[in-house]
Amino acid sequence: MFPTPPIPSSHESRPSRFAGLRAGPLGKTVAGVAALVLVAVAIGTIVGMATRETLRFQYVAVAGEDMMNQQLLIDYDGGSPVTPTLSFTAYDGAGHSLPKVRVRTMFGSDHGALVILPGGGFDVLIFDGPSADQVADVKVTVDDAPTVRFPLVESFVDVTPLDREGATVTRNDRIASVEVTNPNGLPVTVRLVYVVWNDPEPGKTQQAETVTPVGGLITVPGDDSVTVRMSGPADAANGKAVARNRPASIKAYFTTV
Repeated sequence: MFPTPPIPSSHESRPSRFAGLRAGPLGKTVAGVAALVLVAVAIGTIVGMATRETLRFQYVAVAGEDMMNQQLLIDYDGGSPVTPTLSFTAYDGAGHSLPKVRVRTMFGSDHGALVILPGGGFDVLIFDGPSADQVADVKVTVDDAPTVRFPLVESFVDVTPLDREGATVTRNDRIASVEVTNPNGLPVTVRLVYVVWNDPEPGKTQQAETVTPVGGLITVPGDDSVTVRMSGPADAANGKAVARNRPASIKAYFTTV
């Protein structure tokens, strides 16, 4: 069973594994549950291999008031962390496939980058191409599902944007650095992305317009914090978004690569 995504805090701190992450304002109720297809995996073993029965998916097109749209909730019954490689087929509201629509992910579950812990996790889908705005559902195929060594932590990391003086700012402000805090007793590795959201037409879902990495692979010690500077493309994307008054977010995800 998939839990209901909770409303995140004002600075998107410590989302649960199924948190419906904040995007731009788009107050709607839940609409759309994915069909799912799981295919046997045979390659890419790292520590072991998850069986196809341990992974289940739910596509949430619209997640509610001021919540992230186009979420892929991932339910995982296995006992070891896993980094699945998923592929997707988009469908319209009538159940017809949309072969010209490309489906990408924000956190990398389409190329084995996202760590899913026992119990589950989530990714965010992005649709490109003709008829992308007609997507109502997705079919998920598991191409690979290697298990990996990753701490079995209970909490996610806190992500707090800061200005040049080190004061907390909102996700839509000019950001100089990002503080990543690990409330777990064990070290974890994460990546950060700076996301700018589109401005959809009425009745359409909101999705990421650009997703820009912030720094590289980050190791956060247990019960400690690290500060990552907004530089290069991430700083440029932030400056551009603020100048144009575009809604944006800073997201973190567990990964080993």
